[in-house]
Amino acid sequence: MKEQKIIKTVISSIIFALIAVIMLFPFFLMITRSLMTTTEAIDIPVPILPSSFYLGSYKTAMSNDFFSHLGNTMTIVICNIIGIPLSAFIVAYGFAKIKFKGSGLFFSIGMATMMIPSIARTVPLYVLYTKLGWLNTLYPFIIPQFFGGGMTNIFLIYTFLRGVPNSYCEAARIDGANTFQITFMIVAPLALPIITYVAVNTFIGAWNDFTGPLTYINSMYSERWTLAVSIFTKYRGVVTNREKEPNVQMALCVILMIPPMILFSIFQKTLISGVAISGIKG
Repeated sequence: MKEQKIIKTVISSIIFALIAVIMLFPFFLMITRSLMTTTEAIDIPVPILPSSFYLGSYKTAMSNDFFSHLGNTMTIVICNIIGIPLSAFIVAYGFAKIKFKGSGLFFSIGMATMMIPSIARTVPLYVLYTKLGWLNTLYPFIIPQFFGGGMTNIFLIYTFLRGVPNSYCEAARIDGANTFQITFMIVAPLALPIITYVAVNTFIGAWNDFTGPLTYINSMYSERWTLAVSIFTKYRGVVTNREKEPNVQMALCVILMIPPMILFSIFQKTLISGVAISGIKG
């Protein structure tokens, strides 16, 4: 029986290793091709490994308005990872720990909004932002994030906070703590795993957002483009022959992939178990 178990373990390990290699091979090719010279990148067949590590493609990829558009993207990302987890936590705390008349009704209405497709909100939001004078600015991607944080995030944090014993809040109140102190000094540290989970997912969503900036920022205001819109517009329109080279395009893909990979490697455990309530018993 022991030998059979060892054989099964070895076979399953080999199968999973092969699957991992197959899944990672396109990323391996992308990285190696970004380090090739133009001659190597357009050669047929394309070599798997570069003859030398050529970094000129990265320099070309980050030319022109790259850093300006990266600044716009980072402004949106930073404001999002502050505004969405903070406002979602405050709203979720109100539903989970504060009893008020109509709380169940309001929560049900909020949950019902999750059934509305995001594309169905585009036109009403476009009209609203037009009347507010927010078109062709970064306001539509920053200001609304401080008002609720989205019902999905509220629900995740609400579910977590339901597992935090009310006795913690009652004990703190008996000791003289006010609502603000209980919320941010007692409950918030306990909810840090789920808040981190929401913040990381917010970063990935804001970093990869393409349709929003493409919808609300006109092509005439190129200085306010995000990185995603800038890259799309660049390769849709006229670019230099140097920027069309495959090694330059692969270098750009690697650059865009680095921040989410770093974030995932740091918060991997939180992302995997962020929605699980552990170590707290009511």
